[in-house]
Amino acid sequence: MIDIKKARPSIVVLGGGTGTFTVLSGLKYLAVDLTAIVSIADDGGSTGRLRDEQGVLPPGDIRQCLAALAEGDDALRRLLNFRFSGGELDGHNFGNLLITALQKMYGSAESAVKMAHKILRVRGRVIPVSAQSSTLYAELEDMTVVEGEHAIDDPVSMRSPISRCFLDPVVLANPDAVDAIMEADAIVLGPGDLHTSLIPVLLVEGIRTALEGTKAKKIFVMNLVSKKAQTEGYTARRFVGSLDPYYDSADLDYVIINNQPIPPRTLERYTKVGEGPVVDDFQDDEHFQVVREDVLSGSVAKPVNGDRLSRNLLRHDQMKLAKVILEIVEGVR
Repeated sequence: MIDIKKARPSIVVLGGGTGTFTVLSGLKYLAVDLTAIVSIADDGGSTGRLRDEQGVLPPGDIRQCLAALAEGDDALRRLLNFRFSGGELDGHNFGNLLITALQKMYGSAESAVKMAHKILRVRGRVIPVSAQSSTLYAELEDMTVVEGEHAIDDPVSMRSPISRCFLDPVVLANPDAVDAIMEADAIVLGPGDLHTSLIPVLLVEGIRTALEGTKAKKIFVMNLVSKKAQTEGYTARRFVGSLDPYYDSADLDYVIINNQPIPPRTLERYTKVGEGPVVDDFQDDEHFQVVREDVLSGSVAKPVNGDRLSRNLLRHDQMKLAKVILEIVEGVR
């Protein structure tokens, strides 16, 4: 256990979307200092419309992290995540509109996020991985190039597998993000869409160097299921190996993978669209420690009215996952 005289451990979570929201939502209740380093490549749904129409840094992933770490009761988090249905605001998210307004008022995403911390009494820090906007591209194995996170995320049938991802233009890491990584006790990568949530963070100039230079423990949280047109058919080893063009997977210290079966009725919904559970094919001689635990949520997320995007409904359990992460950080495992 951690010496009570020592400062609380510092945990940095990399990514975006619901996966990062889940990790933060559990860890915020534990005695840790939290920082979320968030993707700036989101261009789908409400976020994409605001990015294009208002010329702001995409607010969606930032909003989800702020909602996860906001103090107060669940009503505030529900308000931040409230999505309008019908009329000119159809599909827009209240939190996205709030962050966009703050960017317009204070002139930059960095200033807007800092003000949002004060307004929402955020427990921890949310840092956009870069202060510069960029577009995510995926080059497929047939040499086709797909432009934009939303297009890459689209579960198109019979599309060639993804060969590599890149950002254009190349953007520099936020110095605050680099400092947080270098000073952390642990770094959590994932869960979430591999090519559209985690890899866009790793692609930002300076992030890989910081990750490979920090003394923090590196923890990769394996996704529960594969995703059509992104990670279809990926096993656990392939998931980890897919990091190598962007971050040396040999640098990982731990990989957390769920060891509980997915309920048959839920599994059927995934197999119908060509998705399925990530098969644990790790060997005994992996260069990282494999942590096999029940981190599966007992409930299935419901679709949100007004949400124009297709999202996974299976989730990690917030507190189960947080407990395992803290045990790793404390050296129990």
